[in-house]
Amino acid sequence: MDQDFIASIYEAAVIPELWKGGGLLDQLARRSHAHDGVLMGVSPDGDFRWIGNDSAVPKMKVYIAENWGSKNPYLLSKERTRRFSEPRFLMDTDIMTYEEMMASEYYQGFMRPHGCFWHAGTGITSPSGDIIKLSIHRSFEEGPLPSTVTASLTEIRPHLARAALLASRLKFEQIKSTIDAMEALGIWAGALKNGRLVVANQSFQRLIPNTMRDCRHRLVIDQKTADFRWESLLEAGVTKYGGSFPIAAQEDQLAMVVHALPIAGAANDIFNAADLLLAITPLSKEATVDEGILAGLYDLTPAEASVAREIGLGKSVDEVAKTREVSVGTIRTQLHAVFDKTGSKRQAELARLIFGLAKFGD
Repeated sequence: MDQDFIASIYEAAVIPELWKGGGLLDQLARRSHAHDGVLMGVSPDGDFRWIGNDSAVPKMKVYIAENWGSKNPYLLSKERTRRFSEPRFLMDTDIMTYEEMMASEYYQGFMRPHGCFWHAGTGITSPSGDIIKLSIHRSFEEGPLPSTVTASLTEIRPHLARAALLASRLKFEQIKSTIDAMEALGIWAGALKNGRLVVANQSFQRLIPNTMRDCRHRLVIDQKTADFRWESLLEAGVTKYGGSFPIAAQEDQLAMVVHALPIAGAANDIFNAADLLLAITPLSKEATVDEGILAGLYDLTPAEASVAREIGLGKSVDEVAKTREVSVGTIRTQLHAVFDKTGSKRQAELARLIFGLAKFGD
């Protein structure tokens, strides 16, 4: 066994960037008489992530863009999926016959045209339930991989599995350290992956289960209006763009603003323990609300933010119209736009929301 190569496997475990480019995946492919090296991660919720060597990257971009994963014959058969869960490397021909591969849309539409027809791979199950699949590929014209390849890959598989799992664990510890550090700054913080809570500091944990619930499908906010905003952010791609939403005050709890912050690099990092950081700022009753905060949180126009502030602080529609020297109809139109954007239905509900946001403007 090549001890230098084994050492490079464990080096990649602590420096995940070494899997990519001309690093470990590329070395693994070349040592196996192949060209492409790919590491893919699939969560129990179906979230798909990958990294690859330089040769594999453009092919994987097409794979994702054209949704070839939905046609993968290994994932469409429970028996084939079960075979790939065996603790060893398998050839494609160990799972499918040559005739099946030649008749497969997946092989003829993607694998063959993109020069990755023949391959060997293995599946690794992480403690979180994610399935990590490691595979190497070469073109149809080069013929099947040598029979010795799977034996040599299986020999080093325990090292590859430990390296992948160690990289995942180290990422988790980095996230946890960040969350704990935010506790010292007075920030209630939690990290999420695919909308579900992964780790939270003590202040955040105290919000469970009265303010929010860690449900199986995603983190749920107990307040319906806030949960609607949260769900909308998730659907709009909050892990890429971020966003904020308020949770209105309750009898025994001050209002708060939740800031959703994407974790850099998470989109294409299968080792990442989380893809989103939630930082919660509790609010107080003393200060006045800032119109800029209202506009930013709810995508209000300057005029709408100003009307929302005045109505929220107790003024009537007639009073606001008179002050601004515009018609009551104009103010009502702007107010309805505010209702739509904030998820409020009545002026009293809007007032509670605005009142709760006051401290955030300081």
